Amino acid sequence: MTASTIVALASGPGPAGVSIIRLSGPACEHVAQRLIGSTPLPRRAKLARIVDRVGEPIDNALVLYFPCPHSFTGEDVLELHVHGGRAVVRDTLEACLGIPDVRLAEAGEFSRRAFLSGKMDLTAAEGLADLVEAETAAQRRQALRQMEGELADEVGRWREAVIDCLADAEGDIDFPDEDLPPGLSERARQRIESLKGRLEAYLAESRRAERVRTGYQVAIVGKPNAGKSSLVNQLARRDAAIVSPVPGTTRDIVDVRLVLGGMVILISDTAGLRESEDLIEVEGVRRARQRAEEADLRLGLITDHADMAEFADLMKDGDLWLLGQADRLDWTEQAGVGLAVSSVTRQGLDDLESIITERAQADLGKSESAPLTRLRHQEAVRDGIAALDRALTASVLAPELVAEDLRLAARALGRVTGRVDMEDVLDRLFSQFCIGK
Repeated sequence: MTASTIVALASGPGPAGVSIIRLSGPACEHVAQRLIGSTPLPRRAKLARIVDRVGEPIDNALVLYFPCPHSFTGEDVLELHVHGGRAVVRDTLEACLGIPDVRLAEAGEFSRRAFLSGKMDLTAAEGLADLVEAETAAQRRQALRQMEGELADEVGRWREAVIDCLADAEGDIDFPDEDLPPGLSERARQRIESLKGRLEAYLAESRRAERVRTGYQVAIVGKPNAGKSSLVNQLARRDAAIVSPVPGTTRDIVDVRLVLGGMVILISDTAGLRESEDLIEVEGVRRARQRAEEADLRLGLITDHADMAEFADLMKDGDLWLLGQADRLDWTEQAGVGLAVSSVTRQGLDDLESIITERAQADLGKSESAPLTRLRHQEAVRDGIAALDRALTASVLAPELVAEDLRLAARALGRVTGRVDMEDVLDRLFSQFCIGK
């Protein structure tokens, strides 16, 4: 059991109708007795008066007690639902901290204790953090699925498959003279190939899940003074980027965060694409090209049809040409080439928002699989794939190498959820070959 008891404000800061102060640790019963005079019945809300260290009343509050192990952290947990005034919250926290062995919680410490107690794995903790920060319905749905264990369950199935293969390989090594099923190594090879294909398919879908969480990236590219910054300001409906008649005003990337169609969209205003002797502008152009390469969708803004050739190398299939300054330029002859837009009259901007939304929804459409939402997940799966690939290419005359690579694959996949032990490998091996009978 953790020696100290931690306390923190579990609800949002600032004045509110109700604020929740949470404690976790062995001193929770003692805190309840000191502050309200008794320990509430488990999981029963109790209306009680909270007093400070000298017995002065602080507030009337609802108090909930969750004894271990049936709590969020797996420890004793006490929740004080007080009125959300700053003075009430401050004085209640001070009353808690005045009790021996009670201290302020560090950032994320409740979730860390829940992980250490086996109440949640790393993916569930990350899903909880994403749920708290979710801005859109798509982010909320994805975070909730991860918090409820979809990714952990899928990773668990992957590890189970690796461990089954490892049991086969270990059987070849340790029990060559036993009456084992024929073709054991070939069976393991087929399983490894099947699992490797599943992991590769998941990894291919990971960019989609990551974009739901971080935002669908749209880059506006074009020559200087094409109207990129004005367009960004109109889409943002605020002055997010500096607009000037001086070419090359935009040197660095300006990102604007929008919510369209229930998804986060990141619109990037980039430096005008041209040759320059100015080292700062040259760096801006380099960054503009890099952002365009990394983006999910590129919008090529032109003021002359001939401009398309200047940066056509950046545009990819499915990208959109914008025929800019439509309030003063006649784009009639270019109908069908792109979308005519104007930052002065807002011509075409509603259609542009609809197109961006449709592209984002198509690219980030709902996936049936549990997503790999973080780079950490993706790196672990890549390591697992690499280990499986080595196992497949290892010589059949060196089964020890196959077994070692399978152990590394299981360990890599275990890093996704925080489970990296190999005790279950031994358990599976013993049960499969009836060792010890």
